[in-house]
Amino acid sequence: MLKRLAIATGWARRTRRSPALRIGIAIAAFVVGVGGRLALDAYLTGVPYITLFAAIVMAAFFAGFWPAMLATVLGAITLEVLIMPSVALARPDDMNWLPTTLFLLTSLMISLIIESVFRAHDDRLAVAEKLAQLNAGLDGLVAERTAQLEQQIAERQVAESRLHQAEKLDAIGHLTGGIAHDFNNMLAIITGSLDLAKRRLGGQVDPRIVSHIDNAANAAERAAALTHRLLAYARKQPLDPRRLDINALVGSVHALLERTLGEQVVVDLQLDADVWPCLADQTQMETAIINLAVNARDAMPDGGKLVIETANVTLDDRYCRAQDDLGPGDYVRIAISDTGIGMSPEVQARALDPFFTTKDVGKGTGLGLSQVYGFLKQSGGHLNLYSEEGKGTTVKLYLPRAAEAEAEDGRRSQTTMRFAPPQNLTVLVVEDDDGVRAMARASLIELGFVVHDVDSPIEAVQLIENGLSVDLLFTDVVMPHMNGRQLADRLRETRPELKVLYTTGYTRNAILHNGVIDSDVVLLVKPYSVDDLARKIIDALGPSLN
Repeated sequence: MLKRLAIATGWARRTRRSPALRIGIAIAAFVVGVGGRLALDAYLTGVPYITLFAAIVMAAFFAGFWPAMLATVLGAITLEVLIMPSVALARPDDMNWLPTTLFLLTSLMISLIIESVFRAHDDRLAVAEKLAQLNAGLDGLVAERTAQLEQQIAERQVAESRLHQAEKLDAIGHLTGGIAHDFNNMLAIITGSLDLAKRRLGGQVDPRIVSHIDNAANAAERAAALTHRLLAYARKQPLDPRRLDINALVGSVHALLERTLGEQVVVDLQLDADVWPCLADQTQMETAIINLAVNARDAMPDGGKLVIETANVTLDDRYCRAQDDLGPGDYVRIAISDTGIGMSPEVQARALDPFFTTKDVGKGTGLGLSQVYGFLKQSGGHLNLYSEEGKGTTVKLYLPRAAEAEAEDGRRSQTTMRFAPPQNLTVLVVEDDDGVRAMARASLIELGFVVHDVDSPIEAVQLIENGLSVDLLFTDVVMPHMNGRQLADRLRETRPELKVLYTTGYTRNAILHNGVIDSDVVLLVKPYSVDDLARKIIDALGPSLN
């Protein structure tokens, strides 16, 4: 029953939309009602309008209030002419109006009731539709707010992760900075002394003694490398960024990689011929590529393929906002991929942490990848790591594109200095550590220089002011009361032509800006060998050697 009523209501709503159809229904209802009354006239003498009520209900239901009124008026007029004269004969004159009046009032009430029911139903539908709209709007607002909260939570998690990373970097930086200066001073004494001892032994000596010296020197170098890696991860190592042709750099280490990785690893270079020049420290970039290649080799114990790709990329603001300290712009991408065992998600999440390694004890420090990451972040770049167990790993390095005005490619001289310096070439050594100062003095004398040494910047200033003539100031950077840069600036007030070579195991910010060496600075990082010292002296003195 309810289903049939719903179907009829649906039809009624459709017919009510057409004015012509509504008028047609009203006329049809009138015709049916009048026709039925005339056909049943012999049986309905006392009730002249009875058949019109059904017609009025049909008109009101399917056509609406006004079509029902039209059918009512037409029916009343017609029956008044055709039926009511015979009815009037049976009634007193004063009661002839009653049937027509009752018919009109009853038809009006029927039409009003049906129209009210329809309007109430329409109102209910409108309320339901409005409620649905409000619910949909509310659902939309809830979904939007939920998305906002999820985004805020995600951003907060990213911020907390970055804060945690920054705190970790700061802690490692403080730890490394606290030990780097003294530790590298001690290593400088060991390395320099071993180098001098080997030089002075000459060729007529027991090879076993030379072997012991070499072993000790190698151990000192590994200890120094450990400190440098910590500084790299903490983004506190001194960098000398230059305009690099990354394709040429990859090509220069290709032969070394083939020898280092062995015959089981095939090295495939896929270099973009139009790759932009990038801005980076060449030595650190070479070290980064070699470290990643060695990691790839270790992940392919049965051999495999190592692919090195270069390409130009432009990173937009949306991508960079999701990264740590990365600005939008042009970058050079170096991708290093292997076909090794890959990493699990748990290992991948910790791969950049310092001292984290999956290798056996004694097989690795866990600083290789973290060192590369620190170097890239300090250089204004980025590192992305992609890995899947059983399929391999890809490490993508991003370095900022070099501007046209950047320094040209190449490093300073790498020639070993074994020569007799010009006569009377004098070096003033300023070093607050007695052992390092003694080693530096001995190394300079070994190279043929005239050497003066003091343990404080104040003494150095006094010597120069008292008339000591020197060609090169060889000074530590981190010293009490006055750092090496301040000393050099003070002495150059009266000796502007004075050449300066700085040395340090931990520079802080005396000669760096965000870890980048000032353009006018020549820096020798402790510990160093006699040959390292010779090369840096060539850089510092420049044309004055000729």
